[in-house]
Amino acid sequence: MKKPSLQKRAALLALAFSALTAFPAFAKEEREPVGRITLTISADVQAGDSTGYIDVSVDEGDCSVDSADFVNEKEYWVGGDKPKVEIWLSADNDCYFNKSGRSAFTFKGDKVKYVSSSTKYDKEALVLTVTLEKLDEDDEDLDVSGLSWDEDNGIAHWDHLNIAKCYRVRLCRYSTGEDGIGSTYTVTENSFNFSNKFPKAGSYYFKVKAVDSKNNAGEWQDSSYIEVTKEDLEAWKGHWVSGEKGWWYSYSNGSYPRDGWQYIDSKWYYFDQEGYMKTGWIEWEGKLYFCDESGAMLSSTVTPDGFTVGEDGARQ
Repeated sequence: MKKPSLQKRAALLALAFSALTAFPAFAKEEREPVGRITLTISADVQAGDSTGYIDVSVDEGDCSVDSADFVNEKEYWVGGDKPKVEIWLSADNDCYFNKSGRSAFTFKGDKVKYVSSSTKYDKEALVLTVTLEKLDEDDEDLDVSGLSWDEDNGIAHWDHLNIAKCYRVRLCRYSTGEDGIGSTYTVTENSFNFSNKFPKAGSYYFKVKAVDSKNNAGEWQDSSYIEVTKEDLEAWKGHWVSGEKGWWYSYSNGSYPRDGWQYIDSKWYYFDQEGYMKTGWIEWEGKLYFCDESGAMLSSTVTPDGFTVGEDGARQ
């Protein structure tokens, strides 16, 4: 192989030197590393609280706590929530955070779970995120109070509960061993109009329980009794109306049932999305039910086309 000339070798050396000088030399780190960090974390937050308390202190490591805050705080904590805390640390003078990650920390005090950490501002600050243990739903007060009747119109009322996402409410008749009559209704308001739900005259009460955003539910709370007379039923009762597409049921306030079952005069009827009564076979929540020509659901019998339906009306 022919050797390169002196001029070519000089050019190659110059090129190599320029390439080396293009990369800056790494300056020696003159700051001291913060080292391993030990934190003591103390929190006071419970299901049902609107706020929470968090305290973080440094037991080991050349740094201090700038701030510690909940980053997933809600209007109200509920059972099952995992409070997340963001902690900002500052390195002491002439120090820097030489590493991050789970291995850089030791935690004392309340039990926490490491989530993430990263250095900021030339490694003079560090952001650490941890989560606390799940909040205990048993600490939550989901009991509803202030249950009462508006006896002039059959409307149930109860006190609003801030932590409640919704309420479940059911009408009950005074008789031993009866849990309730009709459906259990889910509502977001703290009242429900039962005026068209009473099948006959008698003594009634309602029960209600609150449900939070994690679907934790409180205990059923019972109201006082209301005496419903035949005169009340006549005043509150709706009436059947024949429309272009069939029959529908109009309540005294002008509203009407639709997209589901309605208990009217001790019988169950099904109404479609437009509010019209349906007859024949009805598929509902994976089961089949039969409504005769009057619209009433059959139960404990044999349908005109030869199928047996049980006490609940479902085909067997």
